[in-house]
Amino acid sequence: MSTWPNARFDILYYDDKADSNEPCEVILAGDELTVSYYNEHIEGYVIYKGKEIAPGHFELTAPMVKGHATLHRFLDAEVLVGEWIEDGYKGMWRIELN
Repeated sequence: MSTWPNARFDILYYDDKADSNEPCEVILAGDELTVSYYNEHIEGYVIYKGKEIAPGHFELTAPMVKGHATLHRFLDAEVLVGEWIEDGYKGMWRIELN
C-alpha cells in the first residue's frame, strides 16, 4: 500500500473557475485508489474511490456528491491527471503526490 497524506491538487472547472494547490490524501492499495479532500460547501470530506480498469487508469466514484472521475498515472509517476463530474459540474484535475 502507498499513501500520500500531503498530496496537492489543481482543479479546473469547465465554466472557467479554477482552484490550485488544494490539499488531499491519496491512497493506492493494490488496484484500488482513494482520493479524499475537504469540501467547504458540504462542510465535510469528499472521498473518491475506485478500481484500476487498465494499467495506470482508474475510474472512481464519490456518491456523497454524485461524483464520477477518472485518473491516469504512468508507472511510478508522481502525478495523476483526469476528469471529473460532481453534482452537475464538470472539469479536470491534476494531483501531485509529493
